[in-house]
Amino acid sequence: MGTLFNQTPRKDYFDNDNVKFLDTVKTLARDHGLTVEETCRILELSVKIDAYDRKDEQLAGVGRLIKDLIDEISMLRERL
Repeated sequence: MGTLFNQTPRKDYFDNDNVKFLDTVKTLARDHGLTVEETCRILELSVKIDAYDRKDEQLAGVGRLIKDLIDEISMLRERL
């Protein structure tokens, strides 16, 4: 999974994987006795959950960067 400074642009992901995604939807629908619409809804929910996880991880990374910046500023202030 990509992180804040190491993430494939969304456009690149979808341009390269659209056909695989469509094949996956058809296969999942067939294998689980679902309609394509039901399968798409399930995948949509899965993507939303994944997106929330990514945002949490990225926000944690930003938080660490801010903390590091505060620590550096504090050290500079102490030296003055």
